[in-house]
Amino acid sequence: MNTEPGAPRKRPAVVSFIGVILYVQSFLAAVAAISLLVWRNDILDLLEQEGSPMSRGVFSGTIAGEAITAVLLFVVARGLMRGSNGMRLFVVIVQCLTMALAFYILIAHQVGGYVYRGVFSLFVGVFVVWALYGNEESADFFETDDQGDAPSMPTTVWTPK
Repeated sequence: MNTEPGAPRKRPAVVSFIGVILYVQSFLAAVAAISLLVWRNDILDLLEQEGSPMSRGVFSGTIAGEAITAVLLFVVARGLMRGSNGMRLFVVIVQCLTMALAFYILIAHQVGGYVYRGVFSLFVGVFVVWALYGNEESADFFETDDQGDAPSMPTTVWTPK
């Protein structure tokens, strides 16, 4: 890694990969929210014809949830791409919760699709945790803050007289 003051930090490929995936998820959530909003009445009519118990309020909540998800994913992706330690920790906490849920699903629901989803979620979670915390390049990238080469901890040294 470049240690010159003011030198740009090189983002590791695994961090870029995770950031791009988050940007894509954000875009897809925004498309879903817009699509649900545009075709709201048609979808609600179809659900009513099929006898779905989903109400208009629940459907509105789904639209709002997709819009909020899109914004949150964008903010997290942007933070990761800039080297934010807070966003890195947030992503790892969410992945650990996802892995715990996947492990529960593997134990409680031992049926086809649930097993595949659980195993896939565990693999993705392990990859993300490794990419953000177990990789030396990622550690170097996240060790400095947004000012470039400033350390993340104060460096005041006490010297006796």
